[in-house]
Amino acid sequence: METLSTYEDTSDQLINKGKSHFMVPKDTLPHLIDMFQEIIGFTQRESPINYLVCPLYIGRQRIIYYSDLVAKVVKKISDWHSRILCFGGKATLIKHVLQSIPIHTMATISPPRTTLQYIKRVTADFFWGMDRDKKKYHWASWESLSFPYEEGGIGVRHLNDVCTSLQIKQWWNFMTKHSLWGSISKSQVLPEV
Repeated sequence: METLSTYEDTSDQLINKGKSHFMVPKDTLPHLIDMFQEIIGFTQRESPINYLVCPLYIGRQRIIYYSDLVAKVVKKISDWHSRILCFGGKATLIKHVLQSIPIHTMATISPPRTTLQYIKRVTADFFWGMDRDKKKYHWASWESLSFPYEEGGIGVRHLNDVCTSLQIKQWWNFMTKHSLWGSISKSQVLPEV
């Protein structure tokens, strides 16, 4: 609470206690939870909670925590199923809408590979189409479609690759901008190839 008070004093921003919560592990004693609530004035929430579309949780990562992300992608696709779209239109929607939905989440945390695989599968099914709730034959693999136009693909991105590149970007920012590492030159930070 002292740290939060210092933050309020230096930033001139007040913490809204009505919108603030705290989480504790499941085996926390009830009298400790009551003491926390009394001292800090926040309410307790069960893990996980979503903050800025990213799940916050205690313990190990679970696929269910990312169900809201998957539901957003599936909802977009279901909204488009009633429209008659050519492959070019579908490719444009995939590249510019569907693949941008998980970017914020992937920039902050890494979703499980199973979640990214499911999004890829649903997206591929949308691209190739459905016939009376049955998937149509996929004439090319998603890996082939991910090549640039010049190499015979349509330029869709692999979400696993995007996630990895965003992790590397976070690592780079930490290593080059963090005050602890500020005196180290960039050549010392880069791993040997």
